[in-house]
Amino acid sequence: MNKITSVILLAICASATGCSTITGSGTTQPMSFETLSSEGAELDGAKCELTNDEGTWFVVTPGSTTVHRSNKDLRVICKKQGIDAGTAAVVSRTKGNMFGNILFGGGVGAIIDHNNGSAYEYPPLVQIFMGRENQKIDAKTQKADGNSQQPKEQSSSQPTQEQSGGQQHQAAK
Repeated sequence: MNKITSVILLAICASATGCSTITGSGTTQPMSFETLSSEGAELDGAKCELTNDEGTWFVVTPGSTTVHRSNKDLRVICKKQGIDAGTAAVVSRTKGNMFGNILFGGGVGAIIDHNNGSAYEYPPLVQIFMGRENQKIDAKTQKADGNSQQPKEQSSSQPTQEQSGGQQHQAAK
């Protein structure tokens, strides 16, 4: 291979790395969690474990934490003493701007975003009914049912990690 070909290949590789993704939303996502009784009343103080192929996180309801995005569903198990557990699969959906990666990036950005999880998202608010198993929580169907997907208004002061219950334990890959 001659010197000119090497320089051209190096220039192409260097310029392609800057535009490999256009989603720009990162590999993590903040989420809020609430637990409800079978009648729909809010139940505070349930301890929830959140798991996908990227790690495991813990939150006490109502609370928020940040999870790693994935193309796999997020498995949620909430427990509170004296009440039957609530379990759910939170569906991972492809974000709309993933298709922009395919159209404008020639697919390279789509592959990168798929591999690192940033092409996917979970609903921002997850409500788990205690005493129910295998609930399926999907932003697409929740919006159709008219359920709000917006987290409740936050006070002007920022809660600490201890107050919000957001604890994280990243599992080894």
